Amino acid sequence: EDDQPDSHQPGVLIAKAYEGRYVACFDPLDGSGNADAAICTGTVFGIFETDEDDEKKKDNDDKNDDDDMKTREELVQAVLQPGKNLRAAGYCLYSSATILVLSLGDGKTHGFTLDPQINEFVLTHWNMRIPSRGNVYSCNEANSEGWSDKGWKEYLKKIKRGQGETGEKYALRYVGSMVGDIHRTLMYGGIFGYPSDTDQHPNGNLQLLYKCAPMGYIVSQAGGLCTNGEQNLLDIRPSRVHERSPVFMGSPEDMKEMMEYVKHTNYVDEEEEEK
Repeated sequence: EDDQPDSHQPGVLIAKAYEGRYVACFDPLDGSGNADAAICTGTVFGIFETDEDDEKKKDNDDKNDDDDMKTREELVQAVLQPGKNLRAAGYCLYSSATILVLSLGDGKTHGFTLDPQINEFVLTHWNMRIPSRGNVYSCNEANSEGWSDKGWKEYLKKIKRGQGETGEKYALRYVGSMVGDIHRTLMYGGIFGYPSDTDQHPNGNLQLLYKCAPMGYIVSQAGGLCTNGEQNLLDIRPSRVHERSPVFMGSPEDMKEMMEYVKHTNYVDEEEEEK
């Protein structure tokens, strides 16, 4: 079941009681299958503000077991929010350098690189902006026979042949770690996609709450776009902690071109809306 942890899913740590305004979700080791091969991995996190009143946030050490269970359920519900409610999100990439990318939701995304000599993160990428276009697509093409979205398959066929809007042939780059693939896309432009497939992942393979939403938030704050193929990814409220979703995100012009092929009903281009 999607709402049950397995060997490739992070566990859920629930405090006996909680207090404070914020609740965090995170994937401690994205791309864990790469670790033994020394290929890049990462950590993804998102921070939401709770809407609980102060009475519900107080310490419950004196409550009985039933009350403790109620508090745990309240905490789970507090984190099941759409990505647009995030107050901050970030990821840490472990590769040739250790890089922390963070957005506080002010339309800016910043990158910090760990300096091992002083053991501190140093601001190295101020106000990161994803290029409007790239020439790279990133996906697990081994699943292509089972992809249920014919529009995505047609889009890839066009850009691989140089028959897309730019007339340039796109190259495939895929690490198998969402953090690594999104970081490259954020730096150089292009598009990342993990659609649903009828064979293995009919509802998509990446978890909405602690992977898709935080990464989509970061990309959006850096000027990119994100969708599940039908609507803005950040508008979707998960119903379960481990709920999965199809996901597409990347450079705005590449995404707009892709969305002409992929079924997409509710996405609103905020820049066009402002005009």
